[in-house]
Amino acid sequence: MKGQGNTMLTRRAFLQRSSLALAAMTSLDAFAMSAAQPRLGPLNKPVGLQLWTLRDEVAKDLLATLKAVSAIGYGEVEFAGIPKATTAQVRAMLADNGLAAPSMHCGMADAQKDLQQRIDYAKAIGARYLVISFPSTADERFKDGNALAAGMTLDDWKWNAEQLNRIGELTREAGITCGYHNHNMEFRSYDGVVAYDELLRLTDAKLVTMELDIGWVAAAGADPLRLLTVHADRISSLHIKDVRKDAKTGVDRVDTQTTEIGNGRVDWPKLFAAMDPQRIRHYFVEQENFERAPLESVKLSFDYLRRLKA
Repeated sequence: MKGQGNTMLTRRAFLQRSSLALAAMTSLDAFAMSAAQPRLGPLNKPVGLQLWTLRDEVAKDLLATLKAVSAIGYGEVEFAGIPKATTAQVRAMLADNGLAAPSMHCGMADAQKDLQQRIDYAKAIGARYLVISFPSTADERFKDGNALAAGMTLDDWKWNAEQLNRIGELTREAGITCGYHNHNMEFRSYDGVVAYDELLRLTDAKLVTMELDIGWVAAAGADPLRLLTVHADRISSLHIKDVRKDAKTGVDRVDTQTTEIGNGRVDWPKLFAAMDPQRIRHYFVEQENFERAPLESVKLSFDYLRRLKA
């Protein structure tokens, strides 16, 4: 009897433990499946990250960086130029980490030199947008970004608009869309004519879309809410960027002071409430300045956007 009782107890314990183990495995599987799916943020869209935010990490180890970004919960990334990997390698890295790369940046100066290579690369990794990230001039007379911001003329902006239309024709042939990403310099006024308004007026809406960088708009002292409402038909993606509350505004230096989303001066609930989710296709968190480890900042920004969605 004693032996039989011990046998029954052992069998009962085994069954209980088996049930608990099965339940635990089921829970872990469910967690893994949910973690593999990008968690949605405002506008019920995946939260994206502009990889310039983690430029040092990307340069050291692209795969490890993408794994970390995915683990935080980001569902999309935007490349800041061509990464040091083949298109096949990038596609595999993205797929293995449940990420998509719908957009890739390219400076205007680079677009004058190897545009077709960048179009081909963007298309090969599944990007739908090639975004011109920084303006230039026909004669490339400025040595750096600050000199360009301070010295560009309205004719220089007209040249950029012409180039955007040309690039837009070529990207359309490849089945992707040309975009333009602003900094603060676009909001300089030339005798009452604002450069950004000229870009909108002179570019063909069928060829060129706008990626509005909210942080740079704020850094320029302009109103992102006005732009999002007045030009809703031209803006299809965003850079979600916050600037410190004590940041100085200006348009003649490429010098923003960024912080984690929700820690700065931008009224994000108000802005997202004004957005049309049918028009805004993608948005990407970006940060240039850090007071903590960049990956920690990236997580804080993601967590804020998740709370904002709720």
